[in-house]
Amino acid sequence: MRVTQTMLTKTNIGYLSASYQKLSSMQEQLISGKKIQRPSEDPVVAMQGIRYRTEVREVEQFKKNVNEATGWMDLTDSALNEVTSAMSRVRELTTQAATDTYDATQRKAIQSEVGQLIEHIGTMANTKYNEKGIFNGTATDKPFVSIEGLRDYLTSSGKPVDSVFTDGDPATKDSEVIQYEISSGIQVQVNVSPTDVFSPETFTTLKKLYDALGGVSETGGTADSSNNGAQLSAMLKDLDVMVNQTVETRADLGARVNRLELNASRLEDQEIIVKTVMSDNEDIEAEKVIMELKSYETLHRAALSAGARIIQPTLLDFLR
Repeated sequence: MRVTQTMLTKTNIGYLSASYQKLSSMQEQLISGKKIQRPSEDPVVAMQGIRYRTEVREVEQFKKNVNEATGWMDLTDSALNEVTSAMSRVRELTTQAATDTYDATQRKAIQSEVGQLIEHIGTMANTKYNEKGIFNGTATDKPFVSIEGLRDYLTSSGKPVDSVFTDGDPATKDSEVIQYEISSGIQVQVNVSPTDVFSPETFTTLKKLYDALGGVSETGGTADSSNNGAQLSAMLKDLDVMVNQTVETRADLGARVNRLELNASRLEDQEIIVKTVMSDNEDIEAEKVIMELKSYETLHRAALSAGARIIQPTLLDFLR
């Protein structure tokens, strides 16, 4: 076969073009930091990259859910802590008022403070997180307790205890659970059953105490508040039940918060692992690519030099 100058030129140009493409590909890798720029370059790497990115986005969303749930539960615990303090103060005042040396005027003063504490407990029942009521089940756009209704209930006789609550009987709230997905297929309840703390029995007990301090009998009539120390002492047991129930609710909530913290730690580890694997799958080793680029540049210059010798001399070359 006769090898012509044209054949040598075309072959040289073809190899130079391939060398340019290789140099261009390596330069793109170095600039972008990625092994591939298009899925067609390596479909396996591309598919694995999509899966890893999906997993990273899931982990990031789970972390947001955990943070949201933690904020909700931390605020709930803070509110319950204030309720516990208020109930403890009510018990302390009741113990003080149960002393036989206290007269009606002194117990009336204590009644005024107890009334404020009861109203504060009702206010805590309406605590909001991110504009959402945390104690009203799934009806987060409504307050759980009507403060006006609570005031009327305390100061009036014959008012039903359901008038304290905005939706009437709060028992329906016990089954309304708010859950956050904190990992794939794993959900945790963030709200607490409101009737564990703010039950009708709680406000009924507080109403009886308020009336007793003000000299109102259990039947609604007038009683001598200076001689009802035994009645007030008997109420201490009911107050203890209220405080203990609130503490138990906080303990259950604390256990769920601990679970969230463990899950948050696991998500942090999972995110690091997934991002590391994703980087290994698609990111370049900069030092290796730089060395290869330099090597190909050297080979490319050699190819250009060899090509310059192969190309047919021009008339000017003969005239020199």
